[in-house]
Amino acid sequence: MKTLSRFLAALLVCAAPAAFANPFELYGFTPRALGMGGAMTAIGDDLGASFYNPSALLGHGKTEFGLGFADTLTRLYVDRSSGGSTIATSQAENTPRFELGLIFPLGGKLLKDRVVLAIGGGHPVGSLIRVQTVDQSRPQFYMYQSKAQRFALNAALGIKIIDGLSVGAGVQITAEQLGKVNFKLDVASRQFISRDITVDLNTAPTPTAGILIEPGEMVKIGLSWRKEAQLYYEQPTTIDLGDVGALKLDVSGLAQYWPHVFSGAVSIKFSPRLLLAVQADYYLWSRAPNDQVHVTVTPSGPILTALGLDALLKVDSTDARMGFANILIPHLAAEYQLSDWLALRAGASIRPAVTPDQSGPTNYLDNSSESFSLGATLRFTDPLEVFSEPVSFDLGSQLIIANQRTAKKAQLADPTGSSTYGGTLFSFAAMLRYLY
Repeated sequence: MKTLSRFLAALLVCAAPAAFANPFELYGFTPRALGMGGAMTAIGDDLGASFYNPSALLGHGKTEFGLGFADTLTRLYVDRSSGGSTIATSQAENTPRFELGLIFPLGGKLLKDRVVLAIGGGHPVGSLIRVQTVDQSRPQFYMYQSKAQRFALNAALGIKIIDGLSVGAGVQITAEQLGKVNFKLDVASRQFISRDITVDLNTAPTPTAGILIEPGEMVKIGLSWRKEAQLYYEQPTTIDLGDVGALKLDVSGLAQYWPHVFSGAVSIKFSPRLLLAVQADYYLWSRAPNDQVHVTVTPSGPILTALGLDALLKVDSTDARMGFANILIPHLAAEYQLSDWLALRAGASIRPAVTPDQSGPTNYLDNSSESFSLGATLRFTDPLEVFSEPVSFDLGSQLIIANQRTAKKAQLADPTGSSTYGGTLFSFAAMLRYLY
């Protein structure tokens, strides 16, 4: 039975789900959006419109292509009061990735200046997908635990209904992991008779939508919605022990959840050079499902039943309630066109914590935080004359300050112990853009 227990533990490790929350949600998409602190719902002339508000794509009259690099450096800490605890703290990782954007306005008498297509994507450096599930007993920063370690892709379509009113729709590509494992084991000889494993990674579109209203040349009002996204996974495993009986191991759950996001924004161009944007995002975190792997072990067979092992080996995991809170995030951003070749921008936002006090068995950590952003765009003529039009080089940076917070356990004998946690995250991005 000791060998069998180790075998079951190995299966659980293999069944861990992949991380599929979009890195754009956490750190922004395009350097300009990063420099504006994410306040992009009412701003249309950027590759990020494919993600933030597809209706804002109508600001483009030319095809635009962008290729860039982004990364986030984490400096988060968890100070544990129980120095002798055997439960380790899970560390958030850096998230380097390449980003790509394309906007393509359609032509012809009917569609010119009325329909625009766009694609945006991000590819992590190294692995295509980071596979990780962290047990709820381990202190972990819920927002940053491998959520950005994944390939991201979104596509969008913007349509001008009438002058001053545009609508848009898009999809973000998410996935679900479905698998099946069948093993047949000869207990007497401790040999496998057969081993079959099937794993399917299926894509699933998650919709987005937006509206852009332009009551005048200087004012834009944007509204957008991104549907909640999550990775569903299941991996039933059957271990046939021959005459002894069988063990069925069911592994399933919902992981790497991101909630519905509703955004409203206003951008005002006070002069040909000065742009101001105000935005509010509402996140429905109260709908977050349990983040743990749900595991059920069900033994069967006459010998296991006769020995009383069917009851002894039967296991069903218990899942704690997440109890997350809905949050409202305000944004403020400004952009100034200093000259024909240089634009400067800055942004700020405040995000409340989504997790409740972790006084019980769970250890999902999150902090109220402030974000401060800076960015710039430099336009220059290609000295090699590869490009006939000027090239834009965008830079963006963001500092997230996670305010210190303390988790006090209700039970003094809690194996994790109380903790104090916080820190900073620094994001930066660069992108070359070309309009033709």
